[in-house]
Amino acid sequence: MQQFIKYGLPLLIAVGLIIGLGFWEFFFKLSDFVVFLVIVLFSTSFLILVKCAEWRWAKHIGFVLSACICLYIATGTGFLQGRMSIGIIASVYQTNHNEALEFLSVVQYKYIAYSLVLLALSAYYFYKLPKPYQFKFPRYLAILLIVLNVFNLFFVQTARAVIKYKKEEAILYAGQEIKPDWQVSKVTYPYNNQIVIIGESVQRNYLSLYGYPEKTTPFLDRMPVTVVDDYVSTSANTATSLPRTLAYMDDKRHIRSSMNVVTLANQAGYNTIWISNQGFVGKNDTNISQIAIHAKHQFFLKSGNYMSEDIDDDHMLNILSNQLKKYKGEKNIIFIHMMGSHPDACERLFKSPRLYPKKTEAMNCYLSSINKLDGFIEKAYKQLQKTKGSFNITYFSDHGMTVSDSGIYVDNDHKENYQVPFFVLSSDAKAKKYLDKRVSAYQYLDIYAGLIGVETPFLNKENQLEKLKNNEDVTVFDWENYVPYRHLK
Repeated sequence: MQQFIKYGLPLLIAVGLIIGLGFWEFFFKLSDFVVFLVIVLFSTSFLILVKCAEWRWAKHIGFVLSACICLYIATGTGFLQGRMSIGIIASVYQTNHNEALEFLSVVQYKYIAYSLVLLALSAYYFYKLPKPYQFKFPRYLAILLIVLNVFNLFFVQTARAVIKYKKEEAILYAGQEIKPDWQVSKVTYPYNNQIVIIGESVQRNYLSLYGYPEKTTPFLDRMPVTVVDDYVSTSANTATSLPRTLAYMDDKRHIRSSMNVVTLANQAGYNTIWISNQGFVGKNDTNISQIAIHAKHQFFLKSGNYMSEDIDDDHMLNILSNQLKKYKGEKNIIFIHMMGSHPDACERLFKSPRLYPKKTEAMNCYLSSINKLDGFIEKAYKQLQKTKGSFNITYFSDHGMTVSDSGIYVDNDHKENYQVPFFVLSSDAKAKKYLDKRVSAYQYLDIYAGLIGVETPFLNKENQLEKLKNNEDVTVFDWENYVPYRHLK
């Protein structure tokens, strides 16, 4: 027992920290297993080095490092999303105060318990356990262990992710400085009013429109909708997905954020309106506001500070109704950016009922939020009908989710995080139509141009929704690199 405590305890703490930080991914990949073992060996040796150190502050530093890591582990981020990445950093930078509190409110107890046990073991190891080691480390080995251990590895990865995120942000801002000139060559106006609804965190497999056995989308199920069977988002979270969907990307994949869906519509002579239930200003708000500001009329329900209250998406319907009346004689394109099923889905329901009581709490709320989305689209459809003019509604979600009975979360290496619904509902549609093909959200601008009747040399007019061919070579941005979608889990 004494020998186990002597070497087993630091090994147990090291492995616990490594798994909690998301390095468990290495354990399941044969090619990376050696790396996993090396991290374990160096981290265990580092903990032993700290325990052997004569410097009295060493144990305090060791415990503080462990406590910081345990605090991060308690959020479950490492378990759910893997190692530190640009996607995690983007979520931190672009989450407001309320969303942060909401995220903390749905942290699962098992991750808190895991981190508390790990913290207790660390406290015992550093402060209560008598020094069990008599040997001294050679200086070169001590320096190596101080540099190469799980603590430094986590902090280096965090710094690297922050730098990458800042570079991404700089590209977006640089793109904003470019004066947009779409060189529009032709415009036809197929509808009086067109609405683009941008959903949040909706995984298509949970819509009955896409075959889910529970009736989650009763309105859409009975309507003549054109549905893309296999639409794949550009990335797996809002911050990285929507700029790549709504703005033009050049051959080097640089995002020209000023050349976007709004400026294209403006230059085609449309009256553009942006209605959003997401944030607008401040470094912690979404980069999508950089696109939204080009709209001729803008309405942000959360208009500028981190303390913005939670607001029901349904409030945007009142604004929609007023704008349809106000600009009745114009050709309008109206963008509606929802909070949708953004975790915690229970918080998104407000007064809407939880309709699936046989499911777990997490699943009940998620399915009910999709039913609430269906109701939102139905209300928007009825408002458009009242105008007596022609119209269409396009809906897609920014990204999907990993959905399970125990919780809903985003990660970057599972296909379901990129599997989103895409459908079009028009006033002149006669029958439901399923387009059996895979379509990349990187082609959305081409699709959008076709839907609004605009031709420009920057976009391919042959890539209209129904003309697009099945694309088996879809690429997605996994927060780090552009990777083939088919290689994901």
